[in-house]
Amino acid sequence: MSPVPGGGADPLELMTAYQHSAIVAAAVRTGVADAIAHRARTAQEIAEERSLHAPSVRKLLGAMTALGLAAREGGRHRLTGAAAELASDHPRTLATIVEKEWFFYKAWGGLDDAVRDGHAQIAPWRERLAADPGQSERFLGALDDLAERFGGELPALAGLERGGRLLDVGGGAGSHSAFLAGAVPGLEPTVLDLPEVEGVLRARHPELPFVAGDLDLPRFGRPDGETWDAVLVANILHDHPADRCRGLVAPAAGLLRAGGTLLVYEWVLDESLDAPPAVALFSVMMLVENEGGAAYPGSQVSGWLEEAGLRDVEIRRGVGPIAVVRGRAPEG
Repeated sequence: MSPVPGGGADPLELMTAYQHSAIVAAAVRTGVADAIAHRARTAQEIAEERSLHAPSVRKLLGAMTALGLAAREGGRHRLTGAAAELASDHPRTLATIVEKEWFFYKAWGGLDDAVRDGHAQIAPWRERLAADPGQSERFLGALDDLAERFGGELPALAGLERGGRLLDVGGGAGSHSAFLAGAVPGLEPTVLDLPEVEGVLRARHPELPFVAGDLDLPRFGRPDGETWDAVLVANILHDHPADRCRGLVAPAAGLLRAGGTLLVYEWVLDESLDAPPAVALFSVMMLVENEGGAAYPGSQVSGWLEEAGLRDVEIRRGVGPIAVVRGRAPEG
């Protein structure tokens, strides 16, 4: 980001940054990135293979080259090493993440409307899951890919010192349970989510047990008297208004055995509401994506745990933007 006189960011540079995002998305979604992943190709060859418009493919290749995503070899182009992960067959492909971001990219075009009226620009998760299961499953898969890249701090921040039974509430594809199970000897995580999500878990982390549940049900659908050594609420609260968050933390705490640990893995703002920078930007993302969603300050999240009767509540931050807020159920 270029500096400007007087300090701060260059507004014009920020305003045109969308072009870079669109070029990356077009390269992946048209198959151009796949076409030049393993050997150099001409625009005409790519267009014939992918049923595209050859002059437009050439323009896209030129833009990819300008951004360092492609390199020219004679009259042909090939992905650079830095862009190799755009290919769908790369072991660490970004393709699923690009598709997810493109879905939300279009919603961000309504940010000004969201600022005017406070309403999200896309349908709630349950509606999206029912209306387009395929897109929703790809979305969960992209979250799993993102967690693989950036979720490695969770085990250290969680600070679980021993194994036991852990319930991962709204755990989706099982990303966070998998991290914890790999790091904490003897930990036995179970993922709870809507029945429609089970297929994604089976595809992504088939080693993890799954139980159907619902955040809208008492105790999330778990039977009276059932308790867990630990309960994880990961990246759930930011989807909801504050009152709803309070109503999610309380039953999560109620599922703990005496002395059990509640872990809230979440994008947590500092008390200024302006930092960490990535979390401040994420809070705007929630404005666009989730009705009433937001990133919340640490004091507010800690307060919900304390209101639920938990003790020794603390916030643990690492290098990344996502923190752990944890607390213990009273002993006996």
